[in-house]
Amino acid sequence: MKKRRRPFIRAVSMAIMCVFLCGQVASAITIREESEVAGEFIRMIRAQYPIVDDPVVNDYINTLGNRILSAFPEQHFKYHFYVVQSDVYNAFAGPGGHVFFHSGLIQGLPSEESLAGIVAHEISHVYSRHISDRIERSKKIGLGTLAGVAAGILVGVAGGNSEAAGALTLGSLAGSQSAALAYSREDEMQADQVGMTYMMEAGYGGEEMLTALKTIRSKQWFGPSEIPTYLTTHPALEDRLVYIGNWIEAHKEELDARRKVIDQSEFLKIKARLTALYTPVDQAEERFLNAMERGDAPLYTEYGLALLMDRMGKYDKAAAHMRRVLEKRAFDKDALKGLGWIYFHQGKLAESRRLLEGALSMDPDDFESNLWMGRLLIEEGDHDGAVDRLLPLARDYGPGARAHYDLGNAYAKLGKAYESAYHLGLSYRASGDLRNAVFQLKRAKEMAPDDVSRKEVEKALVSITGKKKKKKEKAEEPVPDEEGEKAKG
Repeated sequence: MKKRRRPFIRAVSMAIMCVFLCGQVASAITIREESEVAGEFIRMIRAQYPIVDDPVVNDYINTLGNRILSAFPEQHFKYHFYVVQSDVYNAFAGPGGHVFFHSGLIQGLPSEESLAGIVAHEISHVYSRHISDRIERSKKIGLGTLAGVAAGILVGVAGGNSEAAGALTLGSLAGSQSAALAYSREDEMQADQVGMTYMMEAGYGGEEMLTALKTIRSKQWFGPSEIPTYLTTHPALEDRLVYIGNWIEAHKEELDARRKVIDQSEFLKIKARLTALYTPVDQAEERFLNAMERGDAPLYTEYGLALLMDRMGKYDKAAAHMRRVLEKRAFDKDALKGLGWIYFHQGKLAESRRLLEGALSMDPDDFESNLWMGRLLIEEGDHDGAVDRLLPLARDYGPGARAHYDLGNAYAKLGKAYESAYHLGLSYRASGDLRNAVFQLKRAKEMAPDDVSRKEVEKALVSITGKKKKKKEKAEEPVPDEEGEKAKG
């Protein structure tokens, strides 16, 4: 049945794209130019907004995004999905397939299907080249500056603070140039229609986009200062609600035939995790206690309380909550490793190992289980084993940056001073502690065993100090002026 309907979906999609995009794509910037803007855009977003670099949250939002993306035709970009740590109701797509969702929006939505509606809408903005078309209109101000303008317009006013948006939009720009980058009513309606078409093909009900928008709109009734940012960055809400309702009515039979039953367990777990780990402690505790009184998702309220109590250092209470989760879901990987980590904090290393090994037996590649097992190995004195476990996890951001820190400690125990200083330097760089990062990396440079290692350290120092070669400024990997570095140090 699904294969017979697929040509219909493709035909509808092509008709939509032709109606909206004929005469528009030709004016958009090139894929290469958009990728250049995207690189600067993501750096600006990371500098201005805290990204939730949580392996469980990241895995969920990327799995959901890629599920919907798989229904679309082949894309020009490799998509990346992020969660911004903020109670603001907002989501935005940046240049080059970088798509962001505020944690407050995810926590406020009632179901995975409603979140899927927002995901599909944002993907559709990229697919329809709305951002690239608007960047083309203002390209005369320079691609680097445009990244800042795009960030300010697409992200909107953070939590009602116009200074945050102004910092990104480089407020000195003319209003007409900023307005050129804002989404139009037509952009929004096209993204809705394209998004609903493809989320339906991915097995979600298109009416959930309507649910999501009504949920966001409901927040504005608390007063003008509470108007969700999403309503200002994605205009024409009332028109869209009418349009989407009519579209759903016209496609009801097709929607009913394609809709799948969606397991809400992962969505509820992510909501609980975002509350427990990335919301102020007092607010998180109040939310969970209220949820417990109402009887809302009791299993995931227990899971969230376990994480929150662990965060607060109340390990006995944390363990009790997580054990209750495991009584009902004995093979929940996240609950197993969560209890293992709580036991680690309590100094119960044998029990911690047993549970982490159980989680790894379910998913040997699970990032968090491996990261925690690496720390357990350090505590047990198996420093070589810790290095083997942690090296594949090391990244320049998020939890992978913590792997650099643990590697630094493990190498120090093994007496490998160069490796220790190098990984500690990368960890401090990722956390923003640039003074300690430079100190450790300069130590590593002095102890580097060969030219290859020394050049790797120099590249890391360049990324902090901004020192570049005077010639060939466009080189992808600029080599620092070593004498200049010595004089500067």
